[in-house]
Amino acid sequence: MTKSIYLDYNATVPILAEVKKSLLECMDLGPVNASSVHYYGRTGKSIIQLARLNIANLINTKSENIIFTSSATEAINLLFGSFKEIIVSSIEHLAVLNSSKSDLFIPVDPSGVIDLNYLEKLLKEVSKGNQEILVSVMMVNNETGVIQPIKQVVDLTRKYGGLIHCDAAQALGKIKIDFEELGLDFLTISGHKIGAPTGIGALIFNNNFNLSPQILGGGQENGIRAGTENILGIRGFGEAASIMSKMPENNFSKVNFFKNYLYNKIRELRPDTIFFGQEAEKVCNTLLMALPNTPGDLALMKLDLENFSVSSGSACSSGKISKSHVVSAMGHNHLASNSIRISLPPNDFILETEGLITIEELDRLAECWSNI
Repeated sequence: MTKSIYLDYNATVPILAEVKKSLLECMDLGPVNASSVHYYGRTGKSIIQLARLNIANLINTKSENIIFTSSATEAINLLFGSFKEIIVSSIEHLAVLNSSKSDLFIPVDPSGVIDLNYLEKLLKEVSKGNQEILVSVMMVNNETGVIQPIKQVVDLTRKYGGLIHCDAAQALGKIKIDFEELGLDFLTISGHKIGAPTGIGALIFNNNFNLSPQILGGGQENGIRAGTENILGIRGFGEAASIMSKMPENNFSKVNFFKNYLYNKIRELRPDTIFFGQEAEKVCNTLLMALPNTPGDLALMKLDLENFSVSSGSACSSGKISKSHVVSAMGHNHLASNSIRISLPPNDFILETEGLITIEELDRLAECWSNI
């Protein structure tokens, strides 16, 4: 039987071996509930505190500024509940677009990079009011892999007295994130993007801002997010963060080599393939591409039958395929239902230890694509 090749790491990274080990160890500790004051409760608290320290070390922030949630989506909803005026980019994840309920959109150029001049225009208009403004721009786009100019966004937002949130779910483990250096007010991240279990995310915030809780109850997470803490998820997130923080700084050369090899092979075998965002600065693991007259669901099905697990660039939470708002925002509305995303492991460590692929497999993928 042909080996199944997983190339959908932007959707989720399989749980890392060391993370699995830490979860099993945690399960053997007994009934740890961090809200209890006895031995087992103190054990739970220490697990949470260590995870906070590991994550804080990875992104350079204070551990007390980390609030654990069930996902990055919940973290975004928690944050947005404290604002009435939110400016978002047109290529944000649906978690941002749907929860912000905003009609203030920053357009992008054909390569998928936001228009800073248009952002300034919006800030000028909105800052005339009395309400606090939040600008939300993602660090790395989940479909194209394009890196956004976050430092310039922060500088512009500060100029007009606004606050800045960055969805960094797709940046974690792929590029350096420095919360303090960037000058962000808020950051949201997700554990399963770096090999932790699903069901755990975090909101990082500047402690000068008072957040309004969405979930009320026993006062966990400093009263900002009630509910018994997900000890296993938090332990896994902390362990994965510790692994990522120990990686050498330039830990992407092999992933980049594989991505470029596949890109060039596809261009050679199927030159009518359209690639998105190639002119912009990108993370090393992501290709978004389309064939002019081939629906994305057909291409996805053909590749799946050949044992390649990739995703439609326009896949939504229900697993159905819809038009990609990202591709449309980049000015390619006629291709918005055609895009396919191939995402390799986020870095060389995960490539080598968890998701090793071969040149021969990439050759076969390019051939399958060329025959669609």
